[in-house]
Amino acid sequence: MTRNALRYVEFFYWVGVVSGSVLLVLAVPAFLVGDGLLSLKYALFVVGFILFGVGSFAIQPSPRGRGPITRLFSFSVAGDSAFGFEQRLQELPPLEGSHLPIEYRVNRNVKLFVTSLVLLAISAVLEVWLGVTVG
Repeated sequence: MTRNALRYVEFFYWVGVVSGSVLLVLAVPAFLVGDGLLSLKYALFVVGFILFGVGSFAIQPSPRGRGPITRLFSFSVAGDSAFGFEQRLQELPPLEGSHLPIEYRVNRNVKLFVTSLVLLAISAVLEVWLGVTVG
């Protein structure tokens, strides 16, 4: 596989794992102490909206200057080291046996932004197509 194809496979794995993990973490309390799917829908919306805001700031280019306002709006979740689950993603096929360095992967800021869109989409699907509403 080409490096570009591996880059996008890793991107889809990352977004899928993080979205699935957030969904699972939110589903457990939603069904244990909440109203089930209704609570899950609202929790997905709130967390997705927060991640959307964080991701929106993170994908913006760094502003020039060193002032306090400039530093306030320069935010990034990208880093030089891989998280533990990112290392385990490299062991899944077709990524296994072909190490993809961090600098060749899709930026973590973009991955976070896309994850927020996935969570918001799941919330919308619960409401629009599955009819999870109040009353």
